[in-house]
Amino acid sequence: MKHYIFVSLVTWLCFGLILSACKNQEDSNNDYLLLMGESESWNLNSYEIEITQKEFKAGHGTLKMKNNKEYNTDSFQFETHAIINDEDKTVHSGSVSGLGIDIAEKTTGTIEGGTYLKENGELISLDDVNDIYMIIEWWNPIKNRKVKERIDLYHSKNKSISYSKHVENNEGE
Repeated sequence: MKHYIFVSLVTWLCFGLILSACKNQEDSNNDYLLLMGESESWNLNSYEIEITQKEFKAGHGTLKMKNNKEYNTDSFQFETHAIINDEDKTVHSGSVSGLGIDIAEKTTGTIEGGTYLKENGELISLDDVNDIYMIIEWWNPIKNRKVKERIDLYHSKNKSISYSKHVENNEGE
């Protein structure tokens, strides 16, 4: 009986080590980015991207309008794009509309979904992501038009994070 208990314990211990090794191998395929960036009018802080074997997560960031503690408008939206294997995909978005919405500081919320796949059916990793950027669009009541800006967050070629670029020319404002 003691021999049976010993063999059972050794078997369970070995099984546990194998499962642990598999879990560690799976966890090693996770990619996590904590991103920040800015445009002419906005700062984005603490924006997270996580790519795992089971899901793609994006969000938890905070957008703050520069030089404004309050900014009332009727519409605001953002879209986060990832260029995955040279294909531009919207991976996260949010919007609000209504009379007199204060957009001086907005949280992005979070999106959790399935993974993205390569053409051959394999899961993507950070190596497959070329760029990540956010487009922010809002109604400017003073100028009586929509304004759109882009925040570049990640570039795979140099692994650089955070610089800004305007989507459209806002001259004459």
